[in-house]
Parts: sequence; structure tokens; C-alpha cells
Amino acid sequence: MDPVIITPDDVAEAVRRAPNWKSPGLDGLHHYWLKGFVVCHAVLARQFQEALDQKSLPSLFTTGITHLVPKDRDSTDPSKYRPITCLPTIYKTLTSILSARITRHLNSNQVMSRAQNGCRGGGRGTKEPLLIDAVIGKVVKRNPRNLSAAWIDYKKAFDSVPHTWLKRVLELYKVDCTVRDFLGQCMGQWSTILCHLGERMTAAENHIRIRRGIFQGDCLSPISFCLSLNPLSTLLEGSGRGFQLRRGGTKVTHLFYMDDLKLFASSRSHLMELLNITCDFSNSIRMELGTDKCAVLHVERGRVAKTLRA
Repeated sequence: MDPVIITPDDVAEAVRRAPNWKSPGLDGLHHYWLKGFVVCHAVLARQFQEALDQKSLPSLFTTGITHLVPKDRDSTDPSKYRPITCLPTIYKTLTSILSARITRHLNSNQVMSRAQNGCRGGGRGTKEPLLIDAVIGKVVKRNPRNLSAAWIDYKKAFDSVPHTWLKRVLELYKVDCTVRDFLGQCMGQWSTILCHLGERMTAAENHIRIRRGIFQGDCLSPISFCLSLNPLSTLLEGSGRGFQLRRGGTKVTHLFYMDDLKLFASSRSHLMELLNITCDFSNSIRMELGTDKCAVLHVERGRVAKTLRA
């Protein structure tokens, strides 16, 4: 990856893509004002470049505000709250620029697996994996053929991926070393303040540190998370297993949408091999499977033979 030089045009593009009135973090700044005050773009570009070169950022910009939104009227149960973190607009603008540069590097070198649809630009969300899944189902039913499939769920996936692994995959995929060092420094500073009904619950000196997982609201979080699971796609695609739509055609081993994974195989034994690869990889990066949401399906000669839930 080429060294990153941040220009006023980069700032303008990042600001243009952002919603006008999305809730800001501690800086209290909405993107609407950055879009209007174009004269600020050159100053921000210079300061962003200095922060990147010095590999440091004031802790104000790496501190979020986590609003606890109640899911229902039971306000005494902590599990009944949905945490939504708002990050400083300045920080999100910077990470949006870095995300665009990293994505360009990944696309030009075809790094990201085609099975991952969670962070692909120009995609239509889950439409592509749903179409592929539907085609496989029709092929199995019409011909008829055998199919073994498994649905894999990670327990609190976005909160559990280790920071050491996030930094390691940036190195594996040859992201610029200055960007890697800068992001590693930011990860070490990530923290948040709890807020309930508009009132802060955390003292200024007692911020909650983010020790694991991605930073909610960070523009880099989707691509970072998808990169963390990309080596699993490489292992699955290199296994030689999977489901072949037609003789001599490409084998479909799996489909990913962020952390949602579906495995495909032509037999039970082949599916077990893919499951073993998935479990070994997950254990190695210390991510736990949510077995209560996992399931297995076996189809024999076009008919469902067995369905298992964990």
C-alpha cells in the first residue's frame, strides 16, 4: 500500500459522504457545518496528516459517548438496554479517509474474499448471498442432489475480536506501516462514557476502556472486522470442499455477511471438515461461537434428511 497523503479533497469527499445531522460525540460538531465551511478542509487535512505522521491523536477524539437506549419498560434489567455509541465527528472524518484508502488498496489487490458481502462497495446488502443461496437450493431440488449446509453464529462477534488480531491482519494484508501504527495507537486509547436519559453515568476520569472488539460508530470498523475474518475465507476456499453447481464449475464453500456465515458441502464428511476449519480458526483468534444459534441441514437426493440445531 502506498503511503497516505491526506489532501483537502480527501476531507471534502469524506464530509460529503457523511449524514448532515447524525449525532456527534464529545466534539458536539455536526457534519453539516464541515460541509458549509469549506475553508476548514485544508486546515483539517494538514492536522490529520500531522496526527498520522506523529502516530498520535488527543484522547478527546478517541472517546465515545454510549447512550443506553431502553428496549422496553423494564429499566431495572441491564440486558434490556441497547448501547449506541456516538464518536467525535473529527475522528470519524479522519477514519473515513483512511477507510477509503485501505479499501482502495484491498480492491486493487483483490484481497477481500468474494464470499464476504458485508463491506463490499456498490453491493445491495444481503441480496447477493440470498440469490446464491436460492440458486443452490433450486439446483439441489431439481437434479436431485445431496447437500450439507451449516449456519454459524459468533457470540458477540463485534465485541470479542482481539485488538492484537485486528492489528495483525493489517500487517498481513500489507496496509501502510504508518497507518498501522497510527491505528494501533488509537486502539490503545479507545474509551467511552456511559450516558442514560441524557445524563452521564461515568466520571470524566473513569472512562470505560475498549479492550476488545471494534469501536462502534467508527468508519473503519466494518472493513476492519471483515478483514479479521478474511483468512477464514482463504482457508475454506483452499480446502477443496464445497458445493459444485455444475460439473467443472466453481465450488461454493461458504457465504459471509459480516459475522453471519453459511457453509456448503456435498456430503456430511466434507461439511465436518469445513466445520473443523472454522472452529480451529475461531479458537486461534479467541472468538467464541454462539452454538445456540448454529444449525446444520442435510439434504439427500433433493429431500431434507435431517435438520439439527445446537
